[in-house]
Amino acid sequence: MEIVPLIKGTHVMGEAGETGTNITDHTGSVTFIQNGITNILIDVGGRGRLPEIQSKLAERKVTLDNIDIIILTHFHLDHAFNVAAFPKARVIGWNHEWNEKSTFRFKDIEGREISDGISLLSTPGHTPEHLSVVAKGSNGKRIVIAGDAINNHYIEKKDVSAYAFDKVLYQKSADSLMEISDEFILGHG
Repeated sequence: MEIVPLIKGTHVMGEAGETGTNITDHTGSVTFIQNGITNILIDVGGRGRLPEIQSKLAERKVTLDNIDIIILTHFHLDHAFNVAAFPKARVIGWNHEWNEKSTFRFKDIEGREISDGISLLSTPGHTPEHLSVVAKGSNGKRIVIAGDAINNHYIEKKDVSAYAFDKVLYQKSADSLMEISDEFILGHG
């Protein structure tokens, strides 16, 4: 199994104005997993990132039509903006799967294996529907593609500094990820 971060997540804030804060560069990380013949993307980046995604995939001789599965960690636009560019992919988010023929609601998503060695965890806190992905790397390590369920600040200081709809759930999810992960791919930074 090959696990490749295609785009590193950014979150650059601009000046605050009367109506809010201008975010000048904002995208979640995009991770590509090739698991045998299955091509998987974890999150699909923010506005303006599709050309970069296409270029990075082309380096691996993969096109947008070759993506079999997209897993959205959550539905914020910095992580999910480009989802419509992959019309042939199964899309998994929260506890639903969408494909060109139907929508399927999972009874229980916790620990659900999506492909050999790749499973989902419910990690609410940043958002109610947040998912993280656990993949067993070729070196045997458990790699967690965490979206915004945890960030560097929490890993280093165990302090919730990120936006969270529920800080208690964020902390619980982040702590559980720290217990099982050998490596992280974070949503930003």
